[in-house]
Amino acid sequence: MALTRQAKAARIALARREGGAPGAGRPGAPRASTRSVSVREDDRRRRFLQGLRELDEAWVETFGETGLSDIYFSRLFTELWLRGDRPVPKTDAYGYVKGVGVQTAMKYVKRAIDEGYLEEIDNPEDGRSRLIRMSDHLKSSFEALIDRASAAFGMGA
Repeated sequence: MALTRQAKAARIALARREGGAPGAGRPGAPRASTRSVSVREDDRRRRFLQGLRELDEAWVETFGETGLSDIYFSRLFTELWLRGDRPVPKTDAYGYVKGVGVQTAMKYVKRAIDEGYLEEIDNPEDGRSRLIRMSDHLKSSFEALIDRASAAFGMGA
């Protein structure tokens, strides 16, 4: 079936708006170079993995000697940092330690408190519960780690 000149022009315009190649998917239709797309995608993936490797190295250098270098502390510290300077109920912090049971999460939080990375404070709204927040030392160490990894991901300041 032959397309009229107007139909072809409309099809090409639509494909351009949608970001595809005109006639993509039709036998004999012009195609975008899959090789150039593949090279760009591989380059993007390579940069991501290099950034991830840099993040891992920075994490181990920052927390390796303390024994706080495993993924569970990473998740806990990340969630606390994302909440800003707002202290959170201690029981909420247990939920930030993903992939382990509550008893194990409690041990992670307790260890971070015992080693001075987290501060435990009274809850002014409920005297029976406690709040936790990042210590100034943890916050500055964590932010240096974020800055280093951000640069590796190409997200420098």
